[in-house]
Order: sequence, then C-alpha cells, then structure tokens
Amino acid sequence: MNLTLEFVILLIFLWVMLMIYLAPKLAKTKHFQAYGPLLLVKIVKNRKILDKFANRFPAILFSRVSVIIVFISAVAAIILLVYGAYLSLYIPPSSAPSLALEIGLPGLNPAIPIGYGVVALAISVIIHEMFHGIVARKQGIKVSSVGILFLIVPMGAFVEPDEEEIQKTDPVKRRRLIAAGPGINIVLGMITFLVLALLLMPAATPIHEGTYIQEITKSSPVANYISPGTELISFGSYSGNAVNNLILSSQLIPGKLYNVTFFNGKATSTFEIPAGLVINSISPGTPAYNSSLLAGQTIVSLNGNPIYNDTTLSDLLDAIVPGTTVNFVVENFTVSSGKPEVSLIYKNITTMSKYAYYQAYDPSANSPAYKSQSFVGITISYGGILGYNLSGLQQTLSGRSVFSNPWYGGLSFITLPFLYLYPISGGLASMFTAPFYAPVFWGAVNLIYWLFWFNFLLGVTNALPILIFDGAQFFRDTLLIAGRRERFKYLRDEKNVSRILNVSSAILIALLLWEIIVPRII
Repeated sequence: MNLTLEFVILLIFLWVMLMIYLAPKLAKTKHFQAYGPLLLVKIVKNRKILDKFANRFPAILFSRVSVIIVFISAVAAIILLVYGAYLSLYIPPSSAPSLALEIGLPGLNPAIPIGYGVVALAISVIIHEMFHGIVARKQGIKVSSVGILFLIVPMGAFVEPDEEEIQKTDPVKRRRLIAAGPGINIVLGMITFLVLALLLMPAATPIHEGTYIQEITKSSPVANYISPGTELISFGSYSGNAVNNLILSSQLIPGKLYNVTFFNGKATSTFEIPAGLVINSISPGTPAYNSSLLAGQTIVSLNGNPIYNDTTLSDLLDAIVPGTTVNFVVENFTVSSGKPEVSLIYKNITTMSKYAYYQAYDPSANSPAYKSQSFVGITISYGGILGYNLSGLQQTLSGRSVFSNPWYGGLSFITLPFLYLYPISGGLASMFTAPFYAPVFWGAVNLIYWLFWFNFLLGVTNALPILIFDGAQFFRDTLLIAGRRERFKYLRDEKNVSRILNVSSAILIALLLWEIIVPRII
C-alpha cells in the first residue's frame, strides 16, 4: 500500500469518527445533518431554481422514458451480477483482484484518479439529485431542502422532497420521480460515450503505427533498455503495423541480434535485441517449471527446429505426443559494459497433455482435442513485449468496439481503468497528434470518459432493487402498480410487497458478496 492511499484511508477514518461524534449535535440544527459518513449541508431557501428548470424541461416525458431505461438497466445489471458470480468460480485466489479495486471511490480505488474521479463523481451525483427534484416539482411535490454532500470534500448534492407528500403520492408518479435520477445518469453516460467515440478520439491520430508497450517481461532482453509506456516502431526488417504481428508471423532468426527502434513520444532510440519468443511466465507443476526454465529467456529451437513465432511453436507441440521428451534451446541475454552478451542453454523436457493441464486448472476452457496435444506450461511474448497495436488502441480508448460487439465491447470499455488505460497518461497521449492544444484536448478526453464511467455506474447501480438504492423504491412501486390488476391482487398487501423486495435484495447482495469472497477461497 502506498503512502498516498494510507493517508487517504486515515483521513476518511478520522472523518467518520468526527461524524459519529457530531451526529447528535448536528441533528438539532436546521442546516446540517450527518448521514452515515456524509455531512449534509442543507439549503432551505432559494429552492425555486428547481421550478425554473421544471418549467423549461419536459420533465414528465423524460420521467416516463426513465422508467423504461431503469427497468432495462436493472435487468442488465442483474444479468451482469449472475455472469460475474459464474466467472468468479474460475478465478484462482492468486488472481483475485485487490479489495481496493472493488470500491468505486476516488482515492480508495487505485484505478480511479482522485482529480478526474472527484469532479466526475460530484457532477454525476449533483445531476442525479437535481432531476429527482425537477420531476418532484413538476408533479407538484414539495421539496423541503436542497444541499451539498461532503465526505471531507464536496462529493455531490441532494434534493429532499417532503417525505409526507412522497408517501401520499400515487405509485405511478412516485416511480417516475425515483426513475428520473438513475435515468438521467444513464442518458448522460450514453451522451458522453458518443462524444468520446464519435468526436474526440477519432480526431487523435497515431504518429506511428507501432506497438504501445503496456508491459515488459522481467529479465527479458528488452528490459535492459526501455520501460513500459514506450512504443515499438521497428524490429529488424519489420516496421509500422507489421511489428504488431511479429508474434504470429515473424521470420527473423530466433536468438540473432537485430536493431530495434523505440519511440517515447519525443524521440526515437535504437538498440540491438535478439529476435524470438520470450518466456513470460511458467506455471507451477508443469514440465517447464520442473525443468528450471526461466522467465525472460528467448526460445531458439525445439528439437532442432527454429522457433520463429508462436505459430511455429504451437504447430510443433501439437504434433508431439504428450509424454514425449523434447529438447529446447533457449538463450540468456545480458548487457555487460554496455555490450550485449548471449549464451545458449539446452533443456530436455517431458511434455504433458494440454487436456490434463486444463482439466486441473481451467475445466471450462478444456477440449477433448487437447488430449493429443503436448503442453509444457509457458506463456510467451515476442521479444518480451506485451502491448497494443496503437491504431487498435485508439479504437479501444474510444469505445468504438461497442458498435460491432455491444456486449464484449461495452464490458471492455468499462474496465479500461483497471488496465490503467484511463486516464490516458501523458506518455501515451504524446504518441498521438491532437486536433488542438494537447493538454486541453487530453484533459477533455479524460474528463468525458470519467463522466461516462460514473454516470453509467451510478445509473445502473441505482437501478438494482437493493434496499439502499433507488431501485428498491422503483421495484416496490412497480409491484404496487402491478397489484392493481386482478391476477396480481396479492401485491395489494404491503407485507407481501415488502417480503418480495427483501428477498430480492438479499439475493442480489449475496451475489455481490459471492463475487468478492468466492475467488479468495476456491
């Protein structure tokens, strides 16, 4: 844990203790209230600003559309929860994400930037609450107060409709009021996504057509010269877009030194690096692990056959009967006094079947065809470089893959922060040409993305029928409205409605906890 995160956690802890101490005293005041760890600063005057917005905005029409949006979002969110619970069964404890990544708050989650995160979260919450108030006023419901939410710093706003009037309101109108908050968040999420996908990111073009280096294999040849965040623009005779396909199509002699050129966003640099597949990692208990192969070594040959690329390696292993002893030649690369030095190492390895490995570690990905294919237990990259085609990365950062594959593209776009691709770093940004002043352009890109991220997250989360979210009241009112039909008359009893809501809420909370707990114990 870094010092910044420790400081933020300590600060929040002290703030929570202060709120607990002050809560009884704040409850006696007119303008302040403690709401859990939040401080509510209430404004009871100048509430007519909501009336002005309500008079100019088609709030009733929007609230009706929001009912549909929230219903669809709730169904989608439940499907995602069930899908996530299924996937968690296949995440080994060693690969379980940090608990900090489960918290959607800036400063606590290392993937969420404090600056962009706080601003985007505050704007999203303010708009969410504002639309609750606008629809309330449009429907003639009194708003007791508006105000600001503090969690050390301003985190958003709130609108407090008159509780007595809310309870007396017809469920149809109340459901519209509730739906307006998450509804506007989802609409704004869609708008900001389209701005990013269709206007901003297409205007940024890559300076080169190389590979953006996201990760470098430890102890690999390239690790002696560069760090992640640079771009590979040529490797031997391969340049431009061709370097993105080296792992599959390279014909460079494995182990031989070639000139390799990198771009750091400002200048290029060239070094001599051996061509070939580099071992990224070795799975414990596999033949490669038992043979003492090391990550960072370059594969030169298998049974005397040069290993030019992954296609060559896979074809050779697939043609070998599991249990056969094969000879690997790998190369160690070191730099001494500024000069590269290479040495060859010979390893005899007895293969296992790919089927046996997957049956033990990932049964869902297994196939009967693997029974006849040899497996040694290594993951590989070309030259020790793991990264993205820069042109393809532009498409990824824009979210345009959503148009061709809504499900996978949408999930990928949402999870970009966990790959540390948003906010877009200055180093990555410098590999593109910006349509106007670069700091302003990339600042706008990052802010728009986080507005999308928090609006989408806030909207979909609040659509869930869990007791602490808007979705709970939305679901309750939906059941009460359904109870007006004779076939659902048992829903006219508030107790039956409460039972259904409590059970559904408990199931969804269990699914959330399942995704957190199961990967750490199975």
